[in-house]
Formats: sequence, C-alpha cells, structure tokens
Amino acid sequence: MPQHQVVRTGGEELTAEERRAADRALLFERAAAGLAHEGKNPLHNMMLHLQLMSEKLTSEASLAPVDRHLSSMREGIGRVDALLKAFGEFAEPAHLSPDLGQAMTRALLLYAYEARRSNVTITGGRGLTLVIAAQPFALSDLVSHATLAAISLARDGGSVTVQLDPQGARALLRFQTQGGAPRHAEAALHLAAMRRLAAEAPCELSLDTGAGAEARLSLSFPHPR
Repeated sequence: MPQHQVVRTGGEELTAEERRAADRALLFERAAAGLAHEGKNPLHNMMLHLQLMSEKLTSEASLAPVDRHLSSMREGIGRVDALLKAFGEFAEPAHLSPDLGQAMTRALLLYAYEARRSNVTITGGRGLTLVIAAQPFALSDLVSHATLAAISLARDGGSVTVQLDPQGARALLRFQTQGGAPRHAEAALHLAAMRRLAAEAPCELSLDTGAGAEARLSLSFPHPR
C-alpha cells in the first residue's frame, strides 16, 4: 500500500503510514505489559533464592542444599533472557529470517501474560522452524495480531490450539479456539490489522466461526521448496 494513500475509518483520515503506526501501537501496548509482568516474576524468584542460598551458606557446612536454589536461579535467568530477546526481535524484526515457527514462538512468549490474565490456555506452536517467503516485518506483526485475536476469541476460560503445517508450496498457521466468552469487537481490531498487512507479507487469511464459542483462524504463506 503506498504511504500517501488515505485510509478512511469512522470519519477519520489516516495515511497508510499513520495506520501502520496505530496497528503497531496495539501490539506494543500488550507486549510492554507482558514484558513488565513476565520479567518481574522470575527476577523476584531469583532474589528469594539468593537470600535462601546466602542463609544456607552461612549456617551449613555442606553446599548440597544450595544446588536447588542455584538451579532455580539459572532457570529464572534463562526465562528473562528469552523474554528480553523476543522483545528485542519484535521491536526490530527487519534483520530476522522469515521463519514462521520462530515468529510464533516469539509471539507466545510476548503474550503469555495476556493469555494468562484472559484465562486462556494455549497449546502447540512452540519451538518450531519453518522458513517461508515473507517480509520479516510484516510476518512478525501478522503472527502477533493473530495470536492476540485468538486470545480475544477464547477469553474467560477458553483454549487455543496452534498448528504449523507445511503443505507443498504453502505453509499454514492455524489457530483453533474453543470455549470461553469471545470478545469479537476486540478480535476485530487485530483482524483488521492483519488484513492490511496480508498483501505486504504476503499472506492469505481466513476466519471460520462455528457453532457456539468456536473459531478457526488460518494464515497461509508461500513456502519455497
């Protein structure tokens, strides 16, 4: 979409560049909240175990009881490191490989707090690798918006199943939501952003809503063989 083109929404006139900035703001708002909460918890845990370890070192001759605390500290440090790395890649995705699996793993890290506070369980989609033909910037934003849309469609007790499936010349990323109390208006914001990004990625989108609180959101990308 040319940057001089005007997008009309509700009486307002925004250039494509301004619309893109607004779309990104939706993501940064949630990612920033997730970073603050997901980073704070393991850091507090590390501080607790440091204190306990200090007490054991001064009161016991054996170092064996300290091992459990050291292991917990290492795990906490690893979680913070992974989260901060994901946030840095999200903020500046242009240099990244167009890896659909890694984009999905990154989104699940960044929006874990959003899923938890929405009482949504997400399964699948982690630790996979699938390089596709896509623009890294648009790919990163598309997957993030799709993740937040799926969470919105499964709020308050629902579940989301993520599936990554290479099918010949296409690569499919599917979100299936079940249960919960769908927030369709909230999901619509992210779906609208996805439609604007789809041509740039490039990506084909589809959303099917079944009976009750069930929906299937699919993203299809070119997959060079």
